[in-house]
Amino acid sequence: MLKHTTINLPEELLARVETYAAEKRTTVTAIVREHLEAIVEPSRSPTDGDALLAYSKGLLSRREAVRRLGLRDYASLLVALGDADLPLPLPPAHELEEQAATFVKLWRMG
Repeated sequence: MLKHTTINLPEELLARVETYAAEKRTTVTAIVREHLEAIVEPSRSPTDGDALLAYSKGLLSRREAVRRLGLRDYASLLVALGDADLPLPLPPAHELEEQAATFVKLWRMG
C-alpha cells in the first residue's frame, strides 16, 4: 500500500529535480522512492520488492508484473502505475527503431 507524505525542498532544487525527471521520463516520486530504497536496503534488487517500480523501469514483463502484484489484468496495472505516479516503461530500442521505420514507410506512401 502506498502512503502519501509531504517533504519540503528549496524551490530551485525541486525545479532541477523536476527537469531531471522529465528528461529521464520518470517522476519525482519514483526518484525519491528509488533513493530511499537504496539507502535502507542497498543490496536489494529493484525487482525484489516493488514489482510496480520494476515494471515501470522495464525490468519486469507486463505479465510478470500483473502476476506479482496480484492484479486482474493489464488495465489494472495501468491504474496502479497512475496511482503510484510512475511512468509506463519505454519499449526496447529495437521496437522503437521498427516503429520509426514503419512510420517512414507510411509517410512516404502518403
